[in-house]
Amino acid sequence: MATLTKITLPVGIARFPHLNRPDTKFVEAGAYKANVAVSSEKAAPVIKRLQEIAKAELGKALPKADNSLWKEEVDDNGDPTGMIMFKCSVKNVVTKDGNLWDRKPVQYDTELNKVNENIYGGSELAVACDVWAWEYSGKKGLGLQPTAVQIHKLVEGPEGGGDHGFSKADGGFVSEAGSTFADPGPDTTPSSVEAEAYDF
Repeated sequence: MATLTKITLPVGIARFPHLNRPDTKFVEAGAYKANVAVSSEKAAPVIKRLQEIAKAELGKALPKADNSLWKEEVDDNGDPTGMIMFKCSVKNVVTKDGNLWDRKPVQYDTELNKVNENIYGGSELAVACDVWAWEYSGKKGLGLQPTAVQIHKLVEGPEGGGDHGFSKADGGFVSEAGSTFADPGPDTTPSSVEAEAYDF
């Protein structure tokens, strides 16, 4: 049975995000992506925690440089940039009764207002994720599924493609409209999970 652990990534630079509309290139129902590049220094404690989860759930640590949760970024010459990109994606689900479970991550500004922005590559985001530990047909794996993002800097042109562990941040992005979204109400996730919050 899949289990979830909650984690909030440090503020990073969005890489080819799909957060306003899902990407349907490879997933018919659509998938949302919130990959972010973080400095190696800020990424280190997060990677340490994710390795602890990997050892507990998979029985072994993940490869250090490139795995299902993160990879070291390199430039066009193949040289390390000093950044770690966390791989965050979540697929929409078509339920048994034919309805679409839209898993779009909730967006917040730095005043914790709910917003709905077109987020482009180069934007600076904090991403709240479920660390999804799954087992199927004898195989085990981990994934980072984004549930919410906090926009610290919004890039408005195409440069690339509740409690989520956030706190208010001075000097960052604040929506001009303020909080315009109604409370979504109780969680209607089709399956129940056990969750534990870890903030960095």
